[in-house]
Amino acid sequence: MAKMAKPVLVASWKRAVAFVMDVLIIEFLLLYPFRGAAEKAIASISAEVLFFQGPAAKLLFAAALVYVLYFALFERALGQTIGKMLMKITSVTLENRQMSFWQALGRNLFLLPFVPFIFLWAIDPVFIMLKKRSLSETFTKTKTVEGEKWLEKSKQL
Repeated sequence: MAKMAKPVLVASWKRAVAFVMDVLIIEFLLLYPFRGAAEKAIASISAEVLFFQGPAAKLLFAAALVYVLYFALFERALGQTIGKMLMKITSVTLENRQMSFWQALGRNLFLLPFVPFIFLWAIDPVFIMLKKRSLSETFTKTKTVEGEKWLEKSKQL
């Protein structure tokens, strides 16, 4: 039996394209129906958002939750989001196995627009460019690789 080659970590541009595709999917398919409520809440934005009070803060939290759950649930169930499927890349554990829900959730907490996660918006891209893995992936012991067939046949539960 021939030994499979090691999976190759994904180039940063491919990750970025997949991420933009996923953001567009979330915005237009999941959040667009709530645009009217969002416009009203945005019009009322004030200092209350900083203290997580009022409709704008609740809307921001709900939107952030949609983002985190979209990425975490897709990556847990399939190893890929829709954007990653289109770019033919997969997220797996360091052992090339399916992630647990907690790993998938942890690697996507950078999507939360709250301190301390907001710092990852600046740190993760630098890690990706330098090491081809984000800081979030380092903490969760996961990676994003080329191809769709890197999940081992025996999946973790």
